[in-house]
Amino acid sequence: PYIQIKSTDTKLPDEVYDISIDPGHGGSDPGAMNGKYKEAEFAMKYSLALKKSLEELGLKVMLTRDGTEDTSEDSKFSVYSVYDKDGRVNLVGKSKAKYNLSIHLNSLDIKTINGTEIYAPNNANLDIAQAFADNIVKMANTTYSTRSIDKVSNGVYVRTYTDEEIQKSNESAKKAGYEPYPITTNTPYLYMIREVGGKTTGAYVDGRNKRYGKNEYYQSDIGVESYLIELGYIINKKDLNNMINNQDAYIKAIQKTVQENICK
Repeated sequence: PYIQIKSTDTKLPDEVYDISIDPGHGGSDPGAMNGKYKEAEFAMKYSLALKKSLEELGLKVMLTRDGTEDTSEDSKFSVYSVYDKDGRVNLVGKSKAKYNLSIHLNSLDIKTINGTEIYAPNNANLDIAQAFADNIVKMANTTYSTRSIDKVSNGVYVRTYTDEEIQKSNESAKKAGYEPYPITTNTPYLYMIREVGGKTTGAYVDGRNKRYGKNEYYQSDIGVESYLIELGYIINKKDLNNMINNQDAYIKAIQKTVQENICK
């Protein structure tokens, strides 16, 4: 017996993407700062370059913001708009992307701390996260982060809620008059990992807290696998200079990781 198969080349629908890129912060939220340097501006510059680089691999890529948003203090684009219908969380869900890369710069009061950190879902295979960390360190003249909290391997971190944070969340809910969220110590803390993963990563923002909007995809069965890339520490002189002068190497390292671990 024979089976006859006919295949034709097709393109993704206009609203569907392979990868979404989330340039951290933006609008009235500058993120971490060091003098005139702002995390939001770095994240935007890097994300635009990364989008172009990934499109060279034949991938269809979207950005959650494009840098044209209002940056005044009363801007509607802020940490409180992430769950709006056109906010970054819902834009990623709507994109139906397979992967999301959230680009950030780190900061702590300890100025000697430095290096790259890759944050991953706690229930994911960490091979891709490790590849991001390894390639960035090898190709971008930087180091694995010297930070030890939440570290699972060189440059790879998994951040979930602590008992203290769960208690604070429950107290806030009680004070505001809504039912506490179903958070456990296995729930990812970083929202751009948790909320774009749907049921898989324990997304929970369902609109009960009126301070925020609603994640329209919090119950989605097809979640987006998200990695938060902390390129380096903006408060560290060595990291900052490297990120200013060595952008192409960081981008090539991320592109290489996507090509070898996602495209294949």
